Amino acid sequence: MSDIKFPIEFIGGSKDGEAVEATAAPDYFEVQVEGGFKEVYERQNNEPPFVYVQIGYTQSETWK
Repeated sequence: MSDIKFPIEFIGGSKDGEAVEATAAPDYFEVQVEGGFKEVYERQNNEPPFVYVQIGYTQSETWK
């Protein structure tokens, strides 16, 4: 069984302008960056291509 892949685009942060193929599109997406921080991206739409906008940074705190 093959997973269906769809496009995801990123705006802002270290992934700005990046486009990838994915099999899942969660509401929020974290990217590990230098210094122990994570960039937080939020999904902006409900149909492919999914667009994620960087909304902030976090360390190990629960932010959701």
